[in-house]
Amino acid sequence: VHFYTDWCSPCKTMDDEVFKSSQLKSALAGKIILVKVDAEQSTELASMYRVNEYPTDVYVDPDGRVLGKTSGGISLRNYISNALQVADRYQQSKRLLESRKEAGNDPQPTASSPVHLGPSAPFPRELMKPFGSGDQSEYQTENEQNVPDPRDNSVEEAEEKKNLVFVAIDGYCPVQLSEGRAWVRGNKKWVVEYRDQIYRFSGAFQRDQFDADPEQYAPQLLGCDPVVMWESDRAIPGSTEFAAYYSEKLYMFTSKENRDLFQLDPERYTATKHVLAPRYIEAILIR
Repeated sequence: VHFYTDWCSPCKTMDDEVFKSSQLKSALAGKIILVKVDAEQSTELASMYRVNEYPTDVYVDPDGRVLGKTSGGISLRNYISNALQVADRYQQSKRLLESRKEAGNDPQPTASSPVHLGPSAPFPRELMKPFGSGDQSEYQTENEQNVPDPRDNSVEEAEEKKNLVFVAIDGYCPVQLSEGRAWVRGNKKWVVEYRDQIYRFSGAFQRDQFDADPEQYAPQLLGCDPVVMWESDRAIPGSTEFAAYYSEKLYMFTSKENRDLFQLDPERYTATKHVLAPRYIEAILIR
C-alpha cells in the first residue's frame, strides 16, 4: 500500500519514475499487489498503519498484518528490491507455518490452559547473539550448556501468591543469562518481583543489577511468544527451550518453528509495540 499526497514532491517523482514503469509491473507480477492510497482522503487507513510521512509504503499480508514498512522517496531499482525481499520472506514464512502445522505446533484457536511444553532441545549457540552477527566465539564459556528442560523436577514451584503469574525464565538468573550466556539457577534467597513475576538470581550482586535496570534483563513481552502475539494478539508464554536474543533482548517462543519465523524476519515481530499486562497472559505453563 503506497501512501501519498497530492502536494508531496517525492510522491510525484515516484509516480513518474516508479509506478509508471513497465519494469515494475513485470518484476512484481504474481508476487505483490500494488495499491495507491491518498493519505489525506483515507485518513483512518493512514492512521491505522501509523503513516505520518510521505511517501510511505506498507507491505501487508492478506489479513492486513504488517510485513514491512519503508518511508521516503526511493528509486525504481530499490523499490523492486525492497518489494521482492518482503515477498520472498513472506513465502518462506508460509512454508515455516506449514511445517509448524504438520508438527502439531499451531497455537490453539481459543485460549486454553494448561499449555504443555515440547521436548527439551539444545539452545543453539548461534541464537545467543543477535541474528545476523558474525563470530560466536566470544560466548563459548565454561558455563555454556544445553538449554535446561523446564519440566525438570528440580524447578521449585512459585511461592503461592495470588497476583503472581509464574517464576520468570523457569527460575534461571536473567543477569547470568544476559551477560554470560550461562544457564545458572537462581536462589530463593535473592529475588525481585517485577511486573507480577518473580525473578531469581544467583547472588545479591546480580539481584541488584537487575533491580537497577530490569528492562535490560527481563524477557520481552513478559516472556510471551512474539510470533503468536503478532498472528493473533494472544499472550501465550514461551519456553526457555525455544529462546533467542535479538538486539540484546531475550525473546521466548512456544515452538522451534516460531523461533525460526522470528529469525527469518525479526523486524516484523518487533516493529509493533504491545501494551501487555500480566493479567492478559492466558495460559499457565506445565513444568
